[in-house]
Amino acid sequence: MVIENALPADLLRATALAIQAGPFESGKRTAHGLAQVAKNNLQLAAAPHTPLLDSLAAAIQAHPVVQAFALPRAMGRTLINRYEVGMEYGLHADAAYIQEARTDVSFTLFLDDPASYQGGELVISTSAQTFTFKLPAGSMVLYPAGALHRVTPVTQGVRHAVVGWLQSRIRDAHQREIIAKLSLVPRTLSQDPQHAALVTQTGQCIQELIRMWGD
Repeated sequence: MVIENALPADLLRATALAIQAGPFESGKRTAHGLAQVAKNNLQLAAAPHTPLLDSLAAAIQAHPVVQAFALPRAMGRTLINRYEVGMEYGLHADAAYIQEARTDVSFTLFLDDPASYQGGELVISTSAQTFTFKLPAGSMVLYPAGALHRVTPVTQGVRHAVVGWLQSRIRDAHQREIIAKLSLVPRTLSQDPQHAALVTQTGQCIQELIRMWGD
């Protein structure tokens, strides 16, 4: 799931200023197990920028598409990472729990003009196919946290992104997808009075599915 313009402009500007201010530290500090071996990047030190990271987490969690697609119950940590030339993140799956939150949905929110760096693509592999993302600043990708994924080596410039993890009210990814698709109906037709009954009935079905599948 791709969300364009996922952050308000003022929050994007504040994030850019924080990146300029630094400091950055080794990304291995927040990796565990095999991911620690695969991870070769930097991340913005959290302590000096806690209010910004909290604002980013709140804005992302409250986004209406995130609410519909991920149905978030809780959120793990939010990080701002940095890839300089030669840095990459090898193929891995995210940890099942981060800061006591089960990781059902991962997100990457791009912070740079794609033309400003070479490489640094987010590559997500599923059993069916492989997807590659390199999006404009402010655009975000949501994907199952259990999917194998990697960031290709940066060969020119610098790549920054906000990354984080959501615990969903719906554990099963296929069930979340069904609810997300159904949610398109009221969002698309809610302004048309002719479809008021359909919108109401679809909304009822969505809530019943959440009751049935939620944990």
